[in-house]
Amino acid sequence: MLSVSVSADLKESPDPMTAGVRLVTHLNALTWPPDGTRTGIRPSLEVTTAAITDEDAAHHIVDRESLLGLNPLHATELAAGLAAATVFESTGWVLVLPRPGQLGSLTGPPALSAAAVEAGVAVIALEAGIALVPSVVGRGVQWQVLPAARPRPTATPYEAERSLAEAVLGVGQALAALDVSGGDRPPLRTISLPQRYEARRQASLDKAFGLYEACRVALDDDGTAISSYEMFSRRQHLQRLLAPASDLICAVCSTPPGH
Repeated sequence: MLSVSVSADLKESPDPMTAGVRLVTHLNALTWPPDGTRTGIRPSLEVTTAAITDEDAAHHIVDRESLLGLNPLHATELAAGLAAATVFESTGWVLVLPRPGQLGSLTGPPALSAAAVEAGVAVIALEAGIALVPSVVGRGVQWQVLPAARPRPTATPYEAERSLAEAVLGVGQALAALDVSGGDRPPLRTISLPQRYEARRQASLDKAFGLYEACRVALDDDGTAISSYEMFSRRQHLQRLLAPASDLICAVCSTPPGH
């Protein structure tokens, strides 16, 4: 399993994607039917709230249209928002990591699509017609509740893992052929999944998250490419790797156990 200590800067500034992974997995741990095993036991709201917030200052839910029945005039504390969300959605929640032109499971409406692309992440209810989109406020996170269309089905973790393995093989060979330095690698981090998820899901998430972070950093740094062609080719190949890494993160977090 990948592990690393998180820097002080990361502690002070929440990462929306990391917050999205924590929210969707802990919402699913509250929502999925228990299977009678120790890992199938639903956690308490207090434990869930602490795990989602982690080292952030606070998380709140903003429900301006009262879609969850919350006060539209004031931000709601996370525990109360989670309690309302689990009443409205009894099937499960889907993680989406959209980018312009690549919306994944996201199907709109336009206001949600625009907000999700800007944030880089959204958590969508399978049945309830709502989504949660984060914005970083200081050292905290506010989750805006927005209307949502039913999301497209996600790939299974097995399917997404196979696609990522194929992409790593092809992209690795292409980048090696370019012989272009990729700059500094980011420190590897891990996001702990709730107990409801199998151990193999944690290993898959660690691998996908590491590649996703590396690609995001590399796309912001053209390295030591010596020509515009090399820079363009490198960016294309990194984008080819970013998409399946994103798909595996979403599949791991969104698919019920046993799939």
